[in-house]
Amino acid sequence: MAFIITPLCMLLFGIVIYGYLMSFRQNMTQAATEGARAGAVVPPDAGSTPSTYNDARTAALDATNQSLQSFGKQCGSDGYGCSADINWCVNNGVPSTTKKCITVTVTYDYANHPLMPPVPIVTNFIPGTFTSTFSAQVTQ
Repeated sequence: MAFIITPLCMLLFGIVIYGYLMSFRQNMTQAATEGARAGAVVPPDAGSTPSTYNDARTAALDATNQSLQSFGKQCGSDGYGCSADINWCVNNGVPSTTKKCITVTVTYDYANHPLMPPVPIVTNFIPGTFTSTFSAQVTQ
């Protein structure tokens, strides 16, 4: 009888862990999305030539951090890392020379900050780092 219960319990734990991590990853993606959207609507820094977009980066990181705080976390602590970069937009692998995009990346170091206790075999398939990235065209 134990030979049937053990695999079923492993399957059950695997389903629960997968669902939890999928929800967790969705929260990270939402935080990156909110940050990119916030940074995209901030105009280039006034009086700077060439445009530096520091205000856009700050707005993006603030919005990302605020989104992470909705579930009790923040950038730079508890395994979370956040970055906002401004580069030329890329369309089908070809960089634009007229449009800038802000890319917000949220990373989580799962290997050093696990979200749940280890479950034999099941947790061997969980990646060590989760990364979510979102880009949006900035206001010119």
